[in-house]
Parts: sequence; C-alpha cells; structure tokens
Amino acid sequence: MSFPVTKRGSLKHPQLVWGCVAVISVAGLIGTYMLFVEPPPPRHLVIATGSPDGAYHKFAEEYAALLHKQGFTLEVRATEGSIENLRLLLDHQSDVGAALVQSGLADAKAAKTLQTLGSLYREPLWIFYRGAGKIDHLSQLAGKRIAIGLPGSGTHAVATALLDANRVTAKEATFTDQSGTPAVDALNSGTLDAGFFVAAIETPFIRSLLIDDKVQIVSLSQQAAYVRRFRFLSRADLPAGLIDLGKNVPSKNVALVAPTAMLVVRKDLHPALATLLLTAASKVHAGGDLISSPGEFPSAAYTDLPLSDEAKRYYQSGPPILQRFLPFWLASLVDRLKVMIIPLVMVLMPLFRAAPPLVRWRTRRKVYLWYSLLRAIDQKLTAGMNAPEIRESMTELRSLEQQVVAHVDVPLSYMEEFYNLRIHIRMLEEKLEKLLEKSS
Repeated sequence: MSFPVTKRGSLKHPQLVWGCVAVISVAGLIGTYMLFVEPPPPRHLVIATGSPDGAYHKFAEEYAALLHKQGFTLEVRATEGSIENLRLLLDHQSDVGAALVQSGLADAKAAKTLQTLGSLYREPLWIFYRGAGKIDHLSQLAGKRIAIGLPGSGTHAVATALLDANRVTAKEATFTDQSGTPAVDALNSGTLDAGFFVAAIETPFIRSLLIDDKVQIVSLSQQAAYVRRFRFLSRADLPAGLIDLGKNVPSKNVALVAPTAMLVVRKDLHPALATLLLTAASKVHAGGDLISSPGEFPSAAYTDLPLSDEAKRYYQSGPPILQRFLPFWLASLVDRLKVMIIPLVMVLMPLFRAAPPLVRWRTRRKVYLWYSLLRAIDQKLTAGMNAPEIRESMTELRSLEQQVVAHVDVPLSYMEEFYNLRIHIRMLEEKLEKLLEKSS
C-alpha cells in the first residue's frame, strides 16, 4: 500500500497560500494603476515673463527658486512683455505653459483657450504732465502731445482704452509711441506734454518723475468710475509722503488706477500645477507692497480672463491638504493613488477573506489525508481478516505511523489533529493485535 508523503523542508501550505494572495494583490495593484490612475503631472513648466531686468522676470525667478525645493523645475523665459506672452500661450506649437500678463489685454479669442490663476499685484498707471494747471480729468489732455507707449504694449492698450472713454482720440491729440526712459526725457525736454506709464512704484524713472518740480502727476477725480467701467482695473491710492516723508513726496494724496499682473495658463494645464504655482505666488506676494495690503494678493479679482476651477478652490479653501505637508511629487502621487482604494478593496477583500479558511483546509488536509488508509484497513477488519492479512495490516500501520512522524509537519495550532491521527493509528493497531491473539 502506498502512503501520501509531504516532505519536510518543502514550501509550507500557509506560505504558499499567502504567497498566491501576494502575487494576485500585486497584479491587482498594477492593473488598477493602469486602469484608474491618471498619468503623473509634469515636473517641468516654462513660464514667459518679460525683459530680464523687469519685475515679471524677477518674480518668476522667485517662484522658480521656491518650486525647485519641491523638486519641480520652472523654466523662466524672457520675452518682450505681455503681448508676446499671450501670443506664446495661444500658439500650440510653443512650449510655454504659463505667463505673467498685464490685465486688460486679453480678448475673446484668448478667453476661449486661456484662463487665469488670479491677479498677483498692482501695476499702477502713472500719468504725468508738464505745466502749472491742474489736470484731474483725462478729457483735459485733448490737444496735447501724449506718449501712450509702444503699439502692442500693455501701456498702449490701457492708455488707449481710457483716452477713448474720454473721447480723446488721435484727432483731438497727438499720440507718440514713446515709453519708459525716452518718454521721460521727452517730458523733461518739453517735446511732450504728457505721458502714460505702467510700472511698479519702485521703478527708477517713476521715482525721478515724482520728485521733478517741472512735472506733475494726474490724480484721477473719477477713479471710482474707471474701476467700475473697467473691471480689470483696481484702485491705487498714493498717500502724501509715501515716497519720501522728509520731502513730502508726493505733496498730496494721489488717486490712481492700476491694472494687475495676472498669472495666465492654458486650459489644459495639469490641475496639480495650478495649485503649485498659486502656492509659490502666495509666498512671494502675500506680504503686500506700498500700494497693496498684506494678504490682498494673489486675488481672484481684477482679471479679464476666466478663473480656473483649481484657482477658485484655492481661494476658497487654500492649497490641498497633501500639498501643505508633503513635497509636490509625493503629494501628487498620493492624490492620484487615492482613486485606487475602491477598486483594490473590491478585488482584495474577497481574497483576504478566503485565504484563512483555505490555509486551515490545506493544513488539516495534511493530516486527514492519512485517514483514508486507516479507513481501508478498518473496512477489511469489519469484513473479516485471517491471520496473514492481520499481520500485513499491522505492518502497514507501523509503516504509516513512521511516515506520519517523519513527514507530517503542521503548525503548533494544529497539533491536536496530528496527535489524534496517531492515537487512531494506535487504537487500530491494538484492535488488530487483540484479533490476532484470538485467532492464534
């Protein structure tokens, strides 16, 4: 009679079962990842700014330094300014994915493919003029020689819009495309009567104009009307003495309007990058400046492009919780993997519930497998056996017991079944011994 053999040192049944569970789990994990998890967000983005010595470029480099600590590369690309930045964003062949753009320049075409993450800070519109008279309405500039900036520039766009609203056109005034330092020189020399400038308050030529006795600044008496009519503009108030308290520059409160610098992106920008950029912008601009209060920027206001959904959530709730405590790459990974929870539970829960009963069955089977031999001998005994058959069965039982002791290896928690088997073997042996004594 042959005996079932389980060799010691072979792979234990519990390990085999749980090994299969592990293999299926890994396969389920890979399959779920492939089916349900979005591709990881890019780790690199190009942002268009302006001239290397301008404010846009400087702020973008600050963003890049902050994002570098998160393991993200923000490539800062110098351009000619806001108009070129919009053109690059609208060009699908361009690799530019974000840009700093002055508000008031976007048109309906841009609004279809671009969106904003918000305004970052005010860029005041400065209007200076020569002469002793007081000018506080732009309609008073009719008949004068006015520098309105280069065609296509942000200054030109805002100046033209405001002058048109006051019915001051090229027929009523002489417009020149001078800007920056050349326009300042023309004002000083008297070849210009007025000039429009969009620039930060720290800009050197703005400071020089503010302290120049020959030049005056226009304080807009209709400031509130401009802000209502042009939603991309905001109030910018310049208190007396703000520039120089000792010299009281300016000598009176000045009412200005200001477009804002917007952070503009394409609509297909990865959502994780939108919150990442806004978090960096918040760290740079949240402190405010001379004409903005702390915490005022970044802001959802003063823009002329649709606000992205991610930006809306950011302004309502702040950055996602994961990005507050984890590096960008890890926060992004955890955020993407959360969609795997339900599919994995659906796959793995039945598997883990079935594994323990299967382990118990396979372990006990190592013991119960031998009972088929005991039953065969017991059936022969019931049917009747002669002495040679009894001796043969006793030999089989002794061999079976040796095989059980040598080859059956079960955990300690299953030793009860193991010793019950040995007891039953011994009981059958005793029964055969008594029968053999009677037959002799």
